[in-house]
Amino acid sequence: MLYSLSNEYLLRKYFLHWKTTRVIFSPVPTTDSPPNPPRVGRPRRGTEVARADTLIAAATSVFLRDGYEATSIDKVAAEAGVSTRTIYERFRNKADLLGAVITRLVDRDLDAISAPCGLEQLDLRQGLFTIGKTLTGRARNPDSAALIRILAKEAQRFPELAARMRGGAKLRVDSAIADYLRAQVERGALVLADPERAAELFLHMVFAPLQECLLFGSSEEIAELDFDAHLNRVIDLFLCGALPRATAMHGNP
Repeated sequence: MLYSLSNEYLLRKYFLHWKTTRVIFSPVPTTDSPPNPPRVGRPRRGTEVARADTLIAAATSVFLRDGYEATSIDKVAAEAGVSTRTIYERFRNKADLLGAVITRLVDRDLDAISAPCGLEQLDLRQGLFTIGKTLTGRARNPDSAALIRILAKEAQRFPELAARMRGGAKLRVDSAIADYLRAQVERGALVLADPERAAELFLHMVFAPLQECLLFGSSEEIAELDFDAHLNRVIDLFLCGALPRATAMHGNP
């Protein structure tokens, strides 16, 4: 009897000890154990870039469909199939989103005019024509034209949006053209006291008819513009004022 009680006491003691201590043990991993589940955290760089592309594409669609005022973060999130938190982690508001959309367009323009087989391999006239043709060709794209119209329409009501565009996208394009002109000055192909101002004036002349159509015309009018002839006239005028004097005197009027 005493033996039985002693055994029962020992069994209960062991059971209680096992019950209270078993949670601190974990099975020893073996080569046959399944792999641990993937960790959840910040996405890898490639995933982050792809997600940003998805958000910007969705924002572009919503802006073009609904306009700036009617666009909301909720709508963009629904279009992209993500949560609003995902968007707010990357953009403060819809002005930031529209800025990202325009920046993406500008990046493509700058990539196009600085391609490996780009401007440095062309003579001056061909280089200027390529710059004008590339930028106006992008701006004449229906989606780009619609976004520019949105910016023009909302600039007065949302001055921070206009300031962002002037201080960001426009400044980057102006600076890229000024760098090209400065390189031509260093080569002796141009004489310019102020390449930055010359770049602004060149782009104003290039975009003048397009801006008029964007403000007052239709998509059909934009498509019908003869930009090759316009660009050649702009380049003639620009070069006659910027070429070294001996060259300008023998150039076309």
